[in-house]
Amino acid sequence: MRRNPRRMLHYGAIPMALGTVLTGISEFQIYEMNHAVVYIAWSIWWISVVLAAAASVLLICLIVSRETRSIESVTGAWLLLVAPLAVCASTGASIADYLPTDLAYMTLIVSYALLGAGAPLTCCILVLYVTRITTFKLPPHDAIVTSFIPLGPAGQIGVAALSLGRIANAVLLDSTLQLDILGPTMLGAGVLIALMSWGFCVFLLTHAVFSVVYQRRSAVIPFNISWWSLTFPIGVFGSLTAGLGEVLDMRYLQVNFMVMVVLLLVLWMFNMVRTIAGAWTGSIFGIPSLANKEDATKESTSSAVTICDSRPTDRYV
Repeated sequence: MRRNPRRMLHYGAIPMALGTVLTGISEFQIYEMNHAVVYIAWSIWWISVVLAAAASVLLICLIVSRETRSIESVTGAWLLLVAPLAVCASTGASIADYLPTDLAYMTLIVSYALLGAGAPLTCCILVLYVTRITTFKLPPHDAIVTSFIPLGPAGQIGVAALSLGRIANAVLLDSTLQLDILGPTMLGAGVLIALMSWGFCVFLLTHAVFSVVYQRRSAVIPFNISWWSLTFPIGVFGSLTAGLGEVLDMRYLQVNFMVMVVLLLVLWMFNMVRTIAGAWTGSIFGIPSLANKEDATKESTSSAVTICDSRPTDRYV
Protein backbone atom coordinates (compact mmCIF):
# COMPACT_ATOMS: atom_id res chain seq x y z
CA MET A 1 0.00 0.00 0.00
CA ARG A 2 2.98 2.31 0.28
CA ARG A 3 3.04 2.40 -3.53
CA ASN A 4 -0.56 3.58 -3.64
CA PRO A 5 -1.35 5.71 -0.55
CA ARG A 6 -4.90 6.34 -1.77
CA ARG A 7 -5.78 2.83 -0.63
CA MET A 8 -4.83 3.85 2.89
CA LEU A 9 -7.27 6.76 3.10
CA HIS A 10 -9.83 4.62 4.86
CA TYR A 11 -7.41 3.90 7.71
CA GLY A 12 -8.69 7.15 9.18
CA ALA A 13 -11.99 5.39 9.81
CA ILE A 14 -10.39 3.35 12.63
CA PRO A 15 -9.95 6.23 15.14
CA MET A 16 -13.31 7.60 14.01
CA ALA A 17 -14.93 4.26 14.91
CA LEU A 18 -13.26 4.36 18.31
CA GLY A 19 -14.63 7.88 18.74
CA THR A 20 -18.15 6.58 18.12
CA VAL A 21 -17.70 3.97 20.86
CA LEU A 22 -16.37 6.56 23.30
CA THR A 23 -19.21 8.94 22.53
CA GLY A 24 -21.67 6.14 23.24
CA ILE A 25 -20.02 5.46 26.59
CA SER A 26 -20.33 9.14 27.47
CA GLU A 27 -23.87 9.70 26.21
CA PHE A 28 -25.36 6.59 27.82
CA GLN A 29 -23.41 7.21 31.05
CA ILE A 30 -22.06 3.67 31.23
CA TYR A 31 -19.46 4.99 33.69
CA GLU A 32 -22.16 4.95 36.40
CA MET A 33 -22.09 1.14 36.36
CA ASN A 34 -18.37 1.12 37.11
CA HIS A 35 -16.18 4.19 37.59
CA ALA A 36 -13.23 2.32 36.07
CA VAL A 37 -14.99 2.59 32.70
CA VAL A 38 -14.03 6.27 32.63
CA TYR A 39 -10.31 5.46 32.74
CA ILE A 40 -10.73 2.64 30.26
CA ALA A 41 -12.44 5.06 27.90
CA TRP A 42 -9.71 7.61 28.52
CA SER A 43 -7.06 5.04 27.61
CA ILE A 44 -8.91 4.14 24.42
CA TRP A 45 -9.10 7.85 23.61
CA TRP A 46 -5.32 8.15 23.80
CA ILE A 47 -5.02 5.22 21.40
CA SER A 48 -7.40 6.92 19.00
CA VAL A 49 -5.38 10.15 19.28
CA VAL A 50 -2.17 8.34 18.30
CA LEU A 51 -3.91 6.57 15.41
CA ALA A 52 -5.51 9.80 14.17
CA ALA A 53 -2.24 11.73 14.29
CA ALA A 54 -0.35 8.91 12.57
CA ALA A 55 -2.99 8.52 9.87
CA SER A 56 -3.09 12.24 9.14
CA VAL A 57 0.63 12.98 9.17
CA LEU A 58 1.93 9.80 7.56
CA LEU A 59 -0.69 9.57 4.82
CA ILE A 60 -0.27 13.22 3.83
CA CYS A 61 3.51 12.73 3.67
CA LEU A 62 3.09 9.59 1.55
CA ILE A 63 0.70 11.26 -0.86
CA VAL A 64 2.91 14.33 -1.24
CA SER A 65 6.11 12.33 -1.70
CA ARG A 66 4.89 9.42 -3.84
CA GLU A 67 2.09 10.79 -6.03
CA THR A 68 1.51 13.60 -8.49
CA ARG A 69 -2.08 14.70 -8.17
CA SER A 70 -4.29 17.11 -10.13
CA ILE A 71 -7.20 19.20 -8.92
CA GLU A 72 -9.57 16.99 -10.91
CA SER A 73 -8.67 13.97 -8.78
CA VAL A 74 -9.73 15.60 -5.49
CA THR A 75 -12.67 13.77 -3.92
CA GLY A 76 -14.47 13.81 -0.61
CA ALA A 77 -12.43 10.76 0.45
CA TRP A 78 -9.42 13.04 0.95
CA LEU A 79 -11.16 14.38 4.03
CA LEU A 80 -10.73 10.99 5.67
CA LEU A 81 -7.11 12.01 6.17
CA VAL A 82 -7.87 14.81 8.63
CA ALA A 83 -11.41 14.13 9.88
CA PRO A 84 -10.17 11.85 12.73
CA LEU A 85 -8.40 14.81 14.35
CA ALA A 86 -11.64 16.72 14.86
CA VAL A 87 -13.43 13.54 15.93
CA CYS A 88 -10.81 12.87 18.62
CA ALA A 89 -11.10 16.47 19.79
CA SER A 90 -14.86 16.10 20.17
CA THR A 91 -14.65 12.78 22.02
CA GLY A 92 -11.94 14.22 24.26
CA ALA A 93 -14.39 16.88 25.36
CA SER A 94 -17.00 14.21 26.12
CA ILE A 95 -14.61 12.22 28.28
CA ALA A 96 -13.10 15.24 30.06
CA ASP A 97 -16.48 15.99 31.57
CA TYR A 98 -16.17 12.91 33.81
CA LEU A 99 -12.45 13.05 34.65
CA PRO A 100 -10.79 14.71 37.66
CA THR A 101 -9.89 18.35 37.17
CA ASP A 102 -6.17 17.82 36.48
CA LEU A 103 -6.77 15.03 33.94
CA ALA A 104 -9.65 16.94 32.40
CA TYR A 105 -7.41 19.99 31.97
CA MET A 106 -4.74 17.94 30.19
CA THR A 107 -7.35 16.28 27.98
CA LEU A 108 -8.79 19.69 27.14
CA ILE A 109 -5.39 21.03 26.05
CA VAL A 110 -4.70 18.01 23.83
CA SER A 111 -8.19 18.21 22.33
CA TYR A 112 -7.77 21.87 21.43
CA ALA A 113 -4.40 21.02 19.85
CA LEU A 114 -6.07 18.30 17.78
CA LEU A 115 -8.78 20.70 16.69
CA GLY A 116 -6.16 23.30 15.84
CA ALA A 117 -4.42 20.80 13.60
CA GLY A 118 -7.51 19.29 12.05
CA ALA A 119 -9.65 22.37 11.36
CA PRO A 120 -7.20 24.23 9.05
CA LEU A 121 -6.32 21.04 7.18
CA THR A 122 -10.00 20.26 6.72
CA CYS A 123 -10.65 23.78 5.44
CA CYS A 124 -7.75 23.49 2.98
CA ILE A 125 -9.07 20.23 1.54
CA LEU A 126 -12.61 21.65 1.43
CA VAL A 127 -11.30 24.58 -0.62
CA LEU A 128 -9.72 22.13 -3.06
CA TYR A 129 -12.96 20.13 -3.17
CA VAL A 130 -15.16 23.17 -3.84
CA THR A 131 -12.69 24.28 -6.54
CA ARG A 132 -12.92 20.85 -8.07
CA ILE A 133 -16.71 20.68 -8.18
CA THR A 134 -17.00 24.20 -9.60
CA THR A 135 -14.32 23.63 -12.25
CA PHE A 136 -14.86 20.05 -13.39
CA LYS A 137 -17.88 17.81 -13.81
CA LEU A 138 -19.59 15.94 -10.99
CA PRO A 139 -18.40 12.48 -9.87
CA PRO A 140 -19.75 9.44 -11.78
CA HIS A 141 -23.33 8.45 -11.09
CA ASP A 142 -22.32 5.30 -9.20
CA ALA A 143 -20.13 7.36 -6.83
CA ILE A 144 -22.25 10.50 -6.63
CA VAL A 145 -23.43 9.63 -3.12
CA THR A 146 -19.92 10.43 -1.87
CA SER A 147 -20.83 14.09 -2.39
CA PHE A 148 -22.23 13.93 1.16
CA ILE A 149 -18.83 13.10 2.72
CA PRO A 150 -17.61 16.74 3.09
CA LEU A 151 -20.65 17.43 5.23
CA GLY A 152 -19.18 15.24 8.00
CA PRO A 153 -15.76 16.86 8.60
CA ALA A 154 -17.20 20.36 8.16
CA GLY A 155 -19.84 19.67 10.80
CA GLN A 156 -17.38 17.88 13.07
CA ILE A 157 -15.36 21.08 13.43
CA GLY A 158 -18.44 22.83 14.82
CA VAL A 159 -19.29 19.90 17.10
CA ALA A 160 -15.75 19.82 18.50
CA ALA A 161 -15.57 23.60 18.99
CA LEU A 162 -18.93 23.68 20.75
CA SER A 163 -18.17 20.68 22.97
CA LEU A 164 -14.73 21.97 23.92
CA GLY A 165 -16.11 25.43 24.68
CA ARG A 166 -18.72 24.02 27.04
CA ILE A 167 -16.24 21.77 28.85
CA ALA A 168 -13.60 24.52 29.01
CA ASN A 169 -16.09 26.81 30.71
CA ALA A 170 -16.60 24.22 33.43
CA VAL A 171 -13.03 22.95 33.77
CA LEU A 172 -11.36 26.36 33.96
CA LEU A 173 -13.74 27.48 36.69
CA ASP A 174 -12.70 24.52 38.85
CA SER A 175 -9.00 24.83 38.00
CA THR A 176 -6.52 26.42 40.38
CA LEU A 177 -4.99 28.37 37.48
CA GLN A 178 -5.90 32.00 36.94
CA LEU A 179 -7.75 31.19 33.73
CA ASP A 180 -11.36 31.23 34.87
CA ILE A 181 -11.99 34.39 32.82
CA LEU A 182 -11.26 32.42 29.63
CA GLY A 183 -14.13 30.00 30.22
CA PRO A 184 -17.02 32.18 28.95
CA THR A 185 -14.80 33.45 26.12
CA MET A 186 -14.01 29.96 24.90
CA LEU A 187 -17.67 29.00 25.16
CA GLY A 188 -18.68 32.01 23.08
CA ALA A 189 -15.99 31.24 20.51
CA GLY A 190 -17.22 27.65 20.31
CA VAL A 191 -20.79 28.76 19.68
CA LEU A 192 -19.65 31.20 16.99
CA ILE A 193 -17.54 28.56 15.21
CA ALA A 194 -20.41 26.07 15.46
CA LEU A 195 -22.84 28.55 13.87
CA MET A 196 -20.48 29.22 10.97
CA SER A 197 -19.89 25.50 10.55
CA TRP A 198 -23.64 24.86 10.52
CA GLY A 199 -24.13 27.44 7.78
CA PHE A 200 -21.42 25.85 5.64
CA CYS A 201 -22.97 22.43 6.23
CA VAL A 202 -26.26 23.74 4.84
CA PHE A 203 -24.45 24.71 1.63
CA LEU A 204 -22.70 21.32 1.37
CA LEU A 205 -25.94 19.48 2.04
CA THR A 206 -27.77 21.50 -0.62
CA HIS A 207 -25.03 20.83 -3.16
CA ALA A 208 -24.96 17.10 -2.37
CA VAL A 209 -28.73 16.78 -2.79
CA PHE A 210 -28.57 18.73 -6.06
CA SER A 211 -25.74 16.52 -7.35
CA VAL A 212 -27.66 13.32 -6.62
CA VAL A 213 -30.87 14.64 -8.20
CA TYR A 214 -28.98 15.91 -11.26
CA GLN A 215 -27.22 12.59 -11.84
CA ARG A 216 -30.43 10.67 -11.22
CA ARG A 217 -32.03 12.45 -14.19
CA SER A 218 -29.50 10.97 -16.61
CA ALA A 219 -28.91 7.51 -15.12
CA VAL A 220 -30.06 5.23 -12.34
CA ILE A 221 -27.84 5.42 -9.26
CA PRO A 222 -26.98 1.82 -8.33
CA PHE A 223 -26.59 0.77 -4.72
CA ASN A 224 -23.01 0.12 -3.66
CA ILE A 225 -20.82 0.42 -0.60
CA SER A 226 -20.50 4.19 -1.09
CA TRP A 227 -24.10 4.60 0.11
CA TRP A 228 -22.80 4.16 3.66
CA SER A 229 -21.14 7.56 3.28
CA LEU A 230 -24.59 9.04 3.90
CA THR A 231 -24.78 8.00 7.55
CA PHE A 232 -21.76 9.70 9.14
CA PRO A 233 -22.27 13.17 7.56
CA ILE A 234 -25.97 13.31 8.39
CA GLY A 235 -25.28 12.05 11.91
CA VAL A 236 -22.64 14.73 12.48
CA PHE A 237 -24.91 17.43 11.06
CA GLY A 238 -27.64 16.24 13.40
CA SER A 239 -25.30 16.36 16.40
CA LEU A 240 -24.24 19.89 15.49
CA THR A 241 -27.87 20.94 15.12
CA ALA A 242 -28.78 19.38 18.47
CA GLY A 243 -25.87 21.08 20.24
CA LEU A 244 -26.75 24.49 18.86
CA GLY A 245 -30.42 23.96 19.65
CA GLU A 246 -29.57 23.16 23.27
CA VAL A 247 -27.14 26.06 23.77
CA LEU A 248 -29.24 28.66 21.94
CA ASP A 249 -32.58 27.21 23.14
CA MET A 250 -34.03 27.28 19.61
CA ARG A 251 -37.06 25.10 19.01
CA TYR A 252 -36.47 25.17 15.27
CA LEU A 253 -33.09 23.47 15.56
CA GLN A 254 -34.40 20.88 17.99
CA VAL A 255 -37.19 19.92 15.57
CA ASN A 256 -34.65 19.68 12.74
CA PHE A 257 -32.57 17.36 14.89
CA MET A 258 -35.52 15.01 15.42
CA VAL A 259 -36.16 14.95 11.66
CA MET A 260 -32.51 14.06 11.05
CA VAL A 261 -32.66 11.27 13.62
CA VAL A 262 -35.62 9.70 11.82
CA LEU A 263 -33.90 10.15 8.45
CA LEU A 264 -30.70 8.61 9.77
CA LEU A 265 -32.58 5.62 11.16
CA VAL A 266 -34.29 5.07 7.80
CA LEU A 267 -30.94 5.31 5.99
CA TRP A 268 -29.35 2.82 8.37
CA MET A 269 -32.16 0.31 7.86
CA PHE A 270 -32.14 0.79 4.08
CA ASN A 271 -28.36 0.43 3.79
CA MET A 272 -28.30 -2.59 6.08
CA VAL A 273 -31.00 -4.44 4.13
CA ARG A 274 -29.46 -3.62 0.74
CA THR A 275 -25.96 -4.49 1.97
CA ILE A 276 -27.05 -7.90 3.27
CA ALA A 277 -28.86 -8.58 0.00
CA GLY A 278 -25.86 -7.42 -2.02
CA ALA A 279 -23.47 -9.52 0.06
CA TRP A 280 -25.64 -12.58 -0.57
CA THR A 281 -25.56 -12.04 -4.34
CA GLY A 282 -22.00 -10.68 -4.41
CA SER A 283 -22.94 -7.41 -6.12
CA ILE A 284 -21.98 -5.24 -3.13
CA PHE A 285 -18.30 -6.11 -3.51
CA GLY A 286 -17.92 -4.15 -6.71
CA ILE A 287 -15.80 -0.99 -6.64
CA PRO A 288 -17.70 2.21 -7.58
CA SER A 289 -16.71 3.67 -10.95
CA LEU A 290 -14.65 0.58 -11.78
CA ALA A 291 -17.10 -0.42 -14.47
CA ASN A 292 -16.88 3.01 -16.03
CA LYS A 293 -13.10 2.83 -16.06
CA GLU A 294 -13.15 -0.63 -17.62
CA ASP A 295 -15.57 0.54 -20.30
CA ALA A 296 -13.37 3.54 -21.02
CA THR A 297 -10.32 1.25 -21.27
CA LYS A 298 -12.13 -1.08 -23.67
CA GLU A 299 -13.24 1.84 -25.80
CA SER A 300 -9.74 3.28 -25.98
CA THR A 301 -8.31 -0.16 -26.82
CA SER A 302 -10.87 -0.76 -29.56
CA SER A 303 -10.19 2.71 -30.96
CA ALA A 304 -6.46 1.98 -31.07
CA VAL A 305 -7.09 -1.32 -32.84
CA THR A 306 -9.34 0.40 -35.35
CA ILE A 307 -6.69 3.01 -36.08
CA CYS A 308 -4.04 0.34 -36.57
CA ASP A 309 -6.30 -1.68 -38.89
CA SER A 310 -7.14 1.39 -40.95
CA ARG A 311 -3.54 2.09 -41.90
CA PRO A 312 -2.73 1.67 -45.61
CA THR A 313 -0.86 -1.53 -46.51
CA ASP A 314 0.05 -0.74 -50.11
CA ARG A 315 3.62 0.09 -49.25
CA TYR A 316 4.20 -3.49 -48.03
CA VAL A 317 3.13 -4.98 -51.37
